[in-house]
Amino acid sequence: MLLFGGLILATTALGTWLISSLAVEELRKSTSQNLQEVAVQLRDKIEIDLHERYSDLSIAAAVTTQTLEGNQSVNVTSILNALQDNFPSYAWIGLVSAEGTVLSSTGNLLEGVDVSERPWFREASKGPYLGDAHPALLLESKLDNPSASPLRFVDVAVPLYRNDETLMGVLGAHLYLHWVASVGESLLAPLQERLQVELMVADRNGRVLIGPRDTIGTEISGPLADAAAGKPTSGYLTDTMTASSDPDDQERYLIGFSRLRDRDEYTSFDWLVLVRKPTDEAFAPANELRLTLVATGFLVSLLLLLSAAVAARWTTRPLLRMTEEARNLDPEQPSTLIRQRDDYEEVSTLSSTLRNLILKLTAKTREMNELNTTLEHRVEERTRELEDANALLEDEIVQRDAMRRERETLIRQLEETVRTDALTGLNNRRHYFELGKTAVKKAVRSGRPLSAIMFDADYFKKVNDSYGHGVGDKALVHLSQLAAEALRDIDVLARVGGEEFAVLLENTDEQSAAEVAERLRSTIEDHPLPLERGRLTLTISAGVATFLPDNSDDLDTLLLYADKALYQAKTGGRNRVFRYSDIQQANSN
Repeated sequence: MLLFGGLILATTALGTWLISSLAVEELRKSTSQNLQEVAVQLRDKIEIDLHERYSDLSIAAAVTTQTLEGNQSVNVTSILNALQDNFPSYAWIGLVSAEGTVLSSTGNLLEGVDVSERPWFREASKGPYLGDAHPALLLESKLDNPSASPLRFVDVAVPLYRNDETLMGVLGAHLYLHWVASVGESLLAPLQERLQVELMVADRNGRVLIGPRDTIGTEISGPLADAAAGKPTSGYLTDTMTASSDPDDQERYLIGFSRLRDRDEYTSFDWLVLVRKPTDEAFAPANELRLTLVATGFLVSLLLLLSAAVAARWTTRPLLRMTEEARNLDPEQPSTLIRQRDDYEEVSTLSSTLRNLILKLTAKTREMNELNTTLEHRVEERTRELEDANALLEDEIVQRDAMRRERETLIRQLEETVRTDALTGLNNRRHYFELGKTAVKKAVRSGRPLSAIMFDADYFKKVNDSYGHGVGDKALVHLSQLAAEALRDIDVLARVGGEEFAVLLENTDEQSAAEVAERLRSTIEDHPLPLERGRLTLTISAGVATFLPDNSDDLDTLLLYADKALYQAKTGGRNRVFRYSDIQQANSN
């Protein structure tokens, strides 16, 4: 009992540990991927907004160029003010001459001022320019600043060219840096109640531009900086980061990150977008799940031990009573015989056997006494016993014969099981290759062509991910049934992989095999799998190969050709049939 209880505890503990470890690891991975996805979405939103601002200025520059060259009466200032009204995060937009003098601007700010030494003007004179965040200089005292932090801008500028490709001027704009924070807040607003994360943006040097107030200006270092500098451009990790302005105030965070990418028109400023959450909070659901699973495993162990104790007591009680009755047994007193019990089948059989055995022993004793008195009676009884023994022997022979037939049936069933796929009932990979080797030998002797079709279900992983593995199994069975109906009785059909099938066609050239494959493909496409809600349309891609084998050829060569054709069908768009001869023809050309 103690050994059995210990085995239950050990098995339950091991199972609980494995299940909890797998579940917790999967939950941690899901949480980490959520933060990475949010960082990627925010990066994409910033890139889209930056490109829209670049497009704004590019369009405005084109209109301004036509206006100035055509001496039209359109007011350039009104165009710039309209841009600012359309996107309030523009702090300033200005048209600058080729010499660097501000000709026109929003709010008439800086008009007449020489900005030729400003980096954005010098760079935009060469081509489109996006400048990293920097403090406001000329506009610091001219613009309202409701926050206590100094104004910081992001520069966007494009050049204006005359028809002769000479520089006419530069159209430049300053974006408030808090525009990025607004983008992040709008993106996180519907998710924040669930995620409870912090948004941070750092420049190419790892200095925090946007984030919790106490972290602005701090630098990112350690594993996070190393991971962000490498490839891929997005990911997640756990690292220690500054939680406030105090450098010693460090906290462990789960961080999703993504770095801005360059575009064809301009070079980005390589910002790093971070979405972080303290690991204690991020992994709290995983830790709670582990505790729940451990507690559940402990309760299950107790229930199993209790059940085992009850079962053991229930099992041994009738045996103990039979033992007590055996101690008090008196063959001459029928009332002391072991009683017939029906607690459960084994006890019923045992009590019946013991009772009968005792009765027989008692009877034998009486018989022996009587045989001592009457020899004839003893001979008659002995003859009767021999006849009974012969009858039992005959019964034993009959039973052995029945057991032999049953064993032969089981062997046949086992051989059938070894040859067939458990899910679809088709030939399995092993039996397919056995039949294929025989077919190759026959083809060598007869000189007739041998063809193979390799096909598998298109996008089958999406079926499992969207509907579950139960529907995936039904889809494989459905596909197998349709394939069997579409093929000839003499064709060999087998499931050789997860969603991969193979067909062997004897005495069949490539054209005929391709027609069979096309009939197979169209049949499967035209007969969707009925579901509880709607229907699931399945398609396949198929590869066809044929050869006239000689003594040096084998089945692996033929299947390799068919598999290459299947690969071409997949890369060609799926739901199609491709022949290996087309590959050979393409290679020869």
